[in-house]
Amino acid sequence: MKLAVISDIHGNLPALEAVLEDLERWQPDEVIINGDLVNRGTYSRACLRRIGARQPRAHLLKGNHETFVLGCADQPREPGTPHFELRRFAHWTVDQLGAALSEVRAWPDQLDLTDRDGGSVHVTHGTRLGNRDGIRPETEAHELADKLGDARDLFITSHTHRPLIRRHDGVLVVNTGSVGSPFDRDPRAAYGRFRFVSGRWDAEIVRIEYDRHRAERDFEESGFLQLGGPLARVMLRELQLSRGLMGPWTHRYQDAVKAGQITVETAVKEFLRECD
Repeated sequence: MKLAVISDIHGNLPALEAVLEDLERWQPDEVIINGDLVNRGTYSRACLRRIGARQPRAHLLKGNHETFVLGCADQPREPGTPHFELRRFAHWTVDQLGAALSEVRAWPDQLDLTDRDGGSVHVTHGTRLGNRDGIRPETEAHELADKLGDARDLFITSHTHRPLIRRHDGVLVVNTGSVGSPFDRDPRAAYGRFRFVSGRWDAEIVRIEYDRHRAERDFEESGFLQLGGPLARVMLRELQLSRGLMGPWTHRYQDAVKAGQITVETAVKEFLRECD
């Protein structure tokens, strides 16, 4: 059995297209989209439609960004407030998805494969503790019991944008990294390939080159930089540097923005000057 798991596409259509082409060459038996297909990027709806056309039988799971976007869709907008400015990039995604939001609502949060010809597999965007909880290269072994929950032969996670393969108490634990915005300073798209051979799972992280110049142009040409608010510029810089910046920005500025002590625009300008 051959299983492919891709995640954290974040509307990056050129990266997704390159990975889908690679999948067609590799010909997996099953494909799983492990969350964060949408948001923080330019073409969420187009990515959703491209998967439907190229991998119509793929399993689609929610990640934290699907959850976030659905929450934004369900709440009234308050233009001119700090709360609105902090979410403008997600409102962009809501408007872009339109009626397709109903499809996203129907996606499950996790998937167990126990009836295939391979060993047991659990797939979720984050961990058993939630879709915003991750497993990173630096995660300590003692932290894994609660994150992994009931034992499976293979536990597949994503979310952190940083791939890893490790074993813990007989469980093969794999983080598939990110297709659309890797944070490990390797700009190539990443996804996971899994094979069940001779009674055990083997895993591989595959890196795929794609047209990054096109992906950067899409930020401008799609309207995302203009309509997604100042934080869209931080997301573009993440793409360019292949490292996470939204986390540090949020930790440093979000509370001050909510308190009215600084605007999102000023905070982004200050932060990006320091990044450069």
